[in-house]
Amino acid sequence: MTSDADSMIRGALIDKSPSQHFMGDQRATLAKVIYKGDSRPIDPIRHRLIAEWGMSYMRDSSIAADFHREYLFQEGEKLLWLPVQDTVATFFPKELRRGQPVSLYVMLIGGYYADGVITWAFIVNEFKAEPVAGSS
Repeated sequence: MTSDADSMIRGALIDKSPSQHFMGDQRATLAKVIYKGDSRPIDPIRHRLIAEWGMSYMRDSSIAADFHREYLFQEGEKLLWLPVQDTVATFFPKELRRGQPVSLYVMLIGGYYADGVITWAFIVNEFKAEPVAGSS
């Protein structure tokens, strides 16, 4: 998902100055990942992107107030820190265990380019816990 967007952003850069880019596709994608059980405060760049995306697409930046923490997931070999909506994250301790497969409803909202690096901003606003292997 990010490889096409990466090429678009890098191709659109004229002077290589820091810049933010938002995706026009506002549909969630269902991603099957592994819940790693770790969380941290949301990256300030991602938090700002969420607020500015909300202002650009919904004329309201308050959506950023619904995201305070990122959670660690694994897709294949790749580790991903993804901002999860606070109300959704409250269910993680009750429904998820470290190493458990989970289906996430994820939306790529955009990215921030600076110094040759793109910081991607995804948001997670729903999940479905998958059965744990060996459990009944």
